[in-house]
Amino acid sequence: MTDVWISLTGVDEKKIEKLLEGEFKTTPITNLYERRRLKNEDVLIIQYTSGKTVIQGKEKYAQFIAKFIGGKIKDKDPKKEDTKNTKTIIGSDETLKGDTFGGMVVTAVKADKDTRKRLEDIGVKDSKTITDKDIIKLAIKIKDILGKDNYCTYEKTPETYNQHIGTTTTLLNAMHTRAIKNLGDADLIMIDQYPGARINLKNAKTETKAESNYTEVAAASILARDAGLKQIDRLSEQAGFKVPKGSTHVKSALKELKEKDLDPKLFVKMNFRNVKKVFDN
Repeated sequence: MTDVWISLTGVDEKKIEKLLEGEFKTTPITNLYERRRLKNEDVLIIQYTSGKTVIQGKEKYAQFIAKFIGGKIKDKDPKKEDTKNTKTIIGSDETLKGDTFGGMVVTAVKADKDTRKRLEDIGVKDSKTITDKDIIKLAIKIKDILGKDNYCTYEKTPETYNQHIGTTTTLLNAMHTRAIKNLGDADLIMIDQYPGARINLKNAKTETKAESNYTEVAAASILARDAGLKQIDRLSEQAGFKVPKGSTHVKSALKELKEKDLDPKLFVKMNFRNVKKVFDN
């Protein structure tokens, strides 16, 4: 009998509880995105914090359970289906680009079909939905799965960022290209879209919200953010105060940097307008 995978939304929770009154038993969840796991001899049910419910198991029994608990079958994303059938994919993403403090970080991740499945099993998804604390934990697991030869992080500190002659976009294009090249060839290279993105490599494409559609880009985003958080922590130690993330609530930190007579080129992006307002006076 064939094994199937069914994804549902809006299931009847009372029907789920009914299953537990029968032969289904709860089992430990395996990652922070799972809410509950239930299984019997033929079927595994995983409920996620996002509201999605996945049923895995023998087709006859899985279909019966899906019908019993109700809900709507999620349509398959054709882009993701293509991804599953592609042998090797490199995904690349960046962080700190819009932050006043810090430089920039780009990470590229390479995975085949089996590695992709292992990444999905530990809950790799769009990093914007993950807390800083969980990013650090998940990054360790991702590195363990990939091995050192299947990811590359290229980092610019504020000092090296400020030494760049040219636009931020040309620097970003160069960083993505360098990180991707370090991983060799792939059947598809996917970069999360940004204004002016131009990666002149074979099989390279850009796509808006790529980290939502490609596991490799999601993993790259998590590793990049992990490196970015560590860079911000190092800058905080050097500055002697907590360096803020983002660019909105940074005015007091910029003033403190100036009052301490610290070299701003070592902490912030000198081409940012809010930085110029403080240090050009």
